[in-house]
Amino acid sequence: MIRSRFAALALLPLAAACSNPECTETADCAARGPDIVCVEERCVQAASPDAGVVDAGSDSGVDAGTADAGSDDAGVPDAGGQDAGTVDGGGGAPPEASLRITEINPDAPQDLIELVAVSGGTLTGISLRELTNSDFAFTFPQGYTVETGAVLVLHLGGACTDAPGNPASCGQTSPFSASAWDFSMQGTLSYSGKVFELLSSKGAPVDGVPFVRASGEMPSNIVAAVQRLQADRVWDATPCIHDLTTGFAKDRYCRNIAVNWSDLNEASSIMRINGSTPLATPGTQSQWSGPLPSRWGSY
Repeated sequence: MIRSRFAALALLPLAAACSNPECTETADCAARGPDIVCVEERCVQAASPDAGVVDAGSDSGVDAGTADAGSDDAGVPDAGGQDAGTVDGGGGAPPEASLRITEINPDAPQDLIELVAVSGGTLTGISLRELTNSDFAFTFPQGYTVETGAVLVLHLGGACTDAPGNPASCGQTSPFSASAWDFSMQGTLSYSGKVFELLSSKGAPVDGVPFVRASGEMPSNIVAAVQRLQADRVWDATPCIHDLTTGFAKDRYCRNIAVNWSDLNEASSIMRINGSTPLATPGTQSQWSGPLPSRWGSY
């Protein structure tokens, strides 16, 4: 009973004579002191349960002992994996890498496609697809995380894929590189018109590039493929030109804004290295070089 009276006295208003509310949902009593609380629109002195018999006895023993200073507060859950790691410390799954298509040669004995990470992260689920007639599609497997600036080389018809965490697994005998990540898969690319699109693990368009030759047959759906890149905002939005009077074979295939990869050979490739921002998106024809000596695995 004595303790109840003390508690009741402690909750008396500091200024009982005031008729206007001293505290509301948007204005509290914090400015009046750390132990002042809002009770029925009045700022009052909070009761001190810790100063009583119960809290100064059993509770003070538990708080200063095993529970608070041990496992729960200062031990494994709070200072260990959960608070200092995934939840509070900002850890958890790494972000997804952002890639760009940077070098290609469809005329080499082993068709090669190179990509560069403009920001590091996991590769899981990122995919590259050819949109005309090669039926080429590749999705990066689980377990691979790369740093910003990492170079990745896709080997169509290759026989080796680097192990997660070790980009030197496949060695450095050409066309493999100890400094780049090598991924091998089945398939080939015919050397005609080709349109590539890079997608995030969620299927969002990230990058794309169309290629055409100055001679030879072009896939019948290359215009639609280029227009898809434009609709996905990863390639130059300039309308495609249909002009059969030029010297290009069947020049209805958006060659005016596509990359001309004519005259490639086994030792050369075309690269995305031109201009002040060659890796910017949407991509443009001006970002790409003509045939140059290949330099797979470095950028």
